Amino acid sequence: MKVGKACVQCREGKRKCDRKGTGAPCAQCLRRHLQCSGAVHHTSGSSHSSNPVFILPSTDNVDEVMPDSAALKELIDLYIWYIHDKPHSLFHEPTLRYAISNGTVSKAVLYGILGLSARFSQYEAARSQGPKYAMEAKRLVKADMENICLENIQACVLCGNICFADCNSDAESIYFAIANRMAQLFHLEAEVSSDDAITRETKRRVWWSLYLQECWASAGTGLLRQFHHGGATPAVPMSEPMFLQLHGDADPRPREPGIWAHMITLVRIFADIQDLNYHLVEEESWSGEYVEAPVRNLSSQLEAFKNSLPDTLQNTPENFTYNIQQRLGRTFVALHLSYHHFATLLFFQFLDQERPSTPGVAACAERCKFHAGAFSDLLWASNEHPHAQAVYNIVGHMTVVSSSVLLHTLLFGNEDELPVAKKRLESNFRVLMRLKSYWPSVELMLSRLLNFQSACLQSTSPHTHKIDKWMIRFLLQHVLTLDERLRADSSLAIQTPDSEEPSVEAQRLSHRGRELDKLVRKFY
Repeated sequence: MKVGKACVQCREGKRKCDRKGTGAPCAQCLRRHLQCSGAVHHTSGSSHSSNPVFILPSTDNVDEVMPDSAALKELIDLYIWYIHDKPHSLFHEPTLRYAISNGTVSKAVLYGILGLSARFSQYEAARSQGPKYAMEAKRLVKADMENICLENIQACVLCGNICFADCNSDAESIYFAIANRMAQLFHLEAEVSSDDAITRETKRRVWWSLYLQECWASAGTGLLRQFHHGGATPAVPMSEPMFLQLHGDADPRPREPGIWAHMITLVRIFADIQDLNYHLVEEESWSGEYVEAPVRNLSSQLEAFKNSLPDTLQNTPENFTYNIQQRLGRTFVALHLSYHHFATLLFFQFLDQERPSTPGVAACAERCKFHAGAFSDLLWASNEHPHAQAVYNIVGHMTVVSSSVLLHTLLFGNEDELPVAKKRLESNFRVLMRLKSYWPSVELMLSRLLNFQSACLQSTSPHTHKIDKWMIRFLLQHVLTLDERLRADSSLAIQTPDSEEPSVEAQRLSHRGRELDKLVRKFY
């Protein structure tokens, strides 16, 4: 039976909404692995039920009813645990909680938070309401677009992240662009004497969140960065414990930089790594020294960054435990996952077997494999601890890049490298399967990895990791499907050489490829 009213997902995507029965999820949402807002989830009618109430009214105006207090607290907690201070840092937690409790919080901000956090709830009723919360956040932002204020900048960032999660990269870019322009018109970077200390620090964090968001989003879409090109910048964020305890009008002295301050330094290096990779593929040809000189420079910057971290932020098992105890476990993990990912991107080009075999090239290839492996180890360790889990959206793409390097080791590595690489790839797939249950966009990221793997397995050539436009798009432009690029750039696809009798090396690669295919099929 066709239900007359389309679900939220089909209305937004302008797709035909068909379902087999009243209350069933529609065919489009089932195919796209989305939580269908039209699906009815039955709850107990007992007056003694302790489950929080998440259900929104059936009317189009969802602003009339909020989740009850227990449900609302759970969803705010989930946002703080899994999103806040990871992909962005938009709020002073005590101030946010107080504004929610007394009803003064911006409704666009609140629904944006709920639209992101509902996917993590243990309650199916809450998860099913996530798309409605998200739709209401976007409706409120659009209705108040001409009001340039801090709250609307925050709401635009939240809506942009919701669109990223739903594989709507065009809308993601639009929301981030609006947030950036609002921030410029609002002079968000300026110190305002009438602001109290919490407001000043919140503005700084929002401004730097926009900067970081711009670096990631521009890489994902292949668009030029537009937010900050010289000019004034605010002070870098203070330490997270200091911000959490902040009150009054004056900044604390001395003002200690926090994890987010170090993340800013790291992302500036990431921007230069992006630029280098894009520049290389535009060149007709280049010598080894032409490439290796900027790589050495960026490598030195990454090493200097690592050495500049305070003792408590060095990546050691003791600091992992210490930062968890300080309620900073997930933020600590986010910093070091980013470090290993950016280093992997820098050295990835040296995995190409076609490059001249020199000590410098071999050392850079080993560094790429080291960072991809270290990323995998830290990611798995973090997901084994409930207070360190890295489950924000972009982790999916970083894990895909790490996995592509592990694929290289399993195809071309020495025999003694294979067991560890296999174990790491398996752990990466387990994390990706978990992330996919939260973020529809990870399905796209997984399909890109599988297309990459397929290209490798269809080739007996050792040049599967050659850097070209197709490969750069795989490494950086994470919001577009890889099969579309393969169709557009078919000349760049990896070709299998014609040979009546494959060489011993080709047979070895073919055998390893079959083993690799068996491994992947265990998970997907």
